[in-house]
Amino acid sequence: MDERVRHDETRRESKKMKPDTMRQRAALVVLAFLAAGPALAQGKLGTIRFDNWGYVQQNTNDTYQWQYRPRVYVPWELGNGWVATLRGDLPLLYTNNTGPAKPQGGYSGGVGNALVEPIFETPEVLPNLTLRASVRFVFPSPKGSPFGTGDQYQVAPGAGFTLRMPDVLRGVTVSPYIRWFRGFDAETPGTQLISSLNLFPAVTFRLVDRWSLAFYPENPVVYNFNNGKWFAPLDLLVIHRFSDRFEVGMGGAVKLGNPSAASYDYIVYGRATFYF
Repeated sequence: MDERVRHDETRRESKKMKPDTMRQRAALVVLAFLAAGPALAQGKLGTIRFDNWGYVQQNTNDTYQWQYRPRVYVPWELGNGWVATLRGDLPLLYTNNTGPAKPQGGYSGGVGNALVEPIFETPEVLPNLTLRASVRFVFPSPKGSPFGTGDQYQVAPGAGFTLRMPDVLRGVTVSPYIRWFRGFDAETPGTQLISSLNLFPAVTFRLVDRWSLAFYPENPVVYNFNNGKWFAPLDLLVIHRFSDRFEVGMGGAVKLGNPSAASYDYIVYGRATFYF
């Protein structure tokens, strides 16, 4: 039997056996929201942020990937400085890369790995210092590779802090973050589960009025536990805040040197952000 046909049949059989598991997950999500209800009822809706990201990526095999990624942050101010924010991403890709879902050449489109992420931020624990923690849930790509990981779910707990130093230079914000991704519930037996560490050594410098320069706002340093290798790109974003309601950014990421575990050669990206 053709390997691709066998793979597709295995995935179909696996999906048939999991309705109970999916219902259990849905029930847990509902219970979590119900449990949080009393705390949420005491708060108020904050300023919603809606990002429109666009990326052009050159892969290490000389193929290209275009991406539009809408992203939304919905904050809920709980009072006393506590904030709970729900983030959601839906990446839409167009690529000439190849993979199990697209073995032929030429460009084709598909949905990547959608995600949701509840984020919690504390009041100031010290002057100008707040703490953050989150848990990201990543869903399989409907088509699979090369549009995204299609054979497993991922969960990614994260933690970090934000230190604002308005009197340093023209204003500096240090906001490092660490996030561990772990795959689970693989559809195909024997699938290697994702296990990686994402590090964001994020620092933002205020340049002049309404202009800033951010280091590592979007593309992290990555350590892959499965192969024991690092990938450390350089990531920069220039941001201009036109008004309280609108902001734009333009930047990119590039691999440094010739790492054996590079995820890409370079990325050029930008965003238009609306605040409501």
